[in-house]
Amino acid sequence: MRLGNLQLNSNLILAPMSGITDYPFRRLAKEKGCGLVLTGMVSAEGLLRKGGSFLKIGEDEHPVSVQLFGSNSEFLAEAAKKAETMGADAIDINMGCPDVQVTKTGAGADLMRFPEKVKGILGKVRMSVKCPLTIKIRSGWDREHIHAVEISKIAEDCGVDGISFHPRTKVQGFRGKADWSLIEKVKKSVNIPVIGNGDVTTLFLAKRMFEETGCDGVMIGRGALGNPWIFDFQSIPPSLEERMRMIDLHYFLLRSHYGENKATKEIRRHVIWYTKGLPFSASFRSRLAGIKKEVLWEAIKSYFDSIPRRDQCQLLESMENRSVIG
Repeated sequence: MRLGNLQLNSNLILAPMSGITDYPFRRLAKEKGCGLVLTGMVSAEGLLRKGGSFLKIGEDEHPVSVQLFGSNSEFLAEAAKKAETMGADAIDINMGCPDVQVTKTGAGADLMRFPEKVKGILGKVRMSVKCPLTIKIRSGWDREHIHAVEISKIAEDCGVDGISFHPRTKVQGFRGKADWSLIEKVKKSVNIPVIGNGDVTTLFLAKRMFEETGCDGVMIGRGALGNPWIFDFQSIPPSLEERMRMIDLHYFLLRSHYGENKATKEIRRHVIWYTKGLPFSASFRSRLAGIKKEVLWEAIKSYFDSIPRRDQCQLLESMENRSVIG
């Protein structure tokens, strides 16, 4: 897939997730074949004030897109320009976040209620950067106000290079089912790449989204938690040894990026995702918070060693069947 002048080696893309898609997480997604990684939402005003302390891009994670949020066109344009100089390969403007702390400032999904404002923002940002520019949108504010097609056409007219579309409304949040039929409608309404997003938790579902909607790419968010293998079309379900290797690498990257104390805090929640569905995982996860950091790694290793070989084989067979039939 191509976004402007940026050629991607895969059309599977890591969705921006606030507080999750930091450099270590993005780096693992890249290792498993992700075509483009996005940072978590970055405040345009915060980036202009704090610069490097607000945004860090690793040399080994390109291509990477920086997702900005805000409601002021001048700030967004300046922040986009700054992010480009800091190494961003693309800029994404968030117009889909449903969080009330974001929408009450006029940012995120609130922007979709004001097409003229969107036009003004995208026009200014487009003029400020040379790299590809994309937007991430939702269906609209609520069922009575579905503006995805209108906003997509405005974006194309403003020179935007691609659209990521999560077909739920702001009011829905993450409840209910994403309406993939709307992705097809948006795809048919514009001539720039459309990236589908929503309810893709397996490669089977990613393939189904491509087939049902005709989208150019698939953006994966929650399906990647504890599962970077989802970006590898050739991948088989990971063995326990491969899971341990990935946790070890993740922990190493977290320590290098944040230092020991924060890394220990972060890896605990990621281990919850890495062990989801494994034998005895519920009881192990319930003990995680009480395990001292000095023995955390040994406790994780001991848990994996405790899983009988018979259960390991049954687990892999079950996961392989799910990856085929969904």
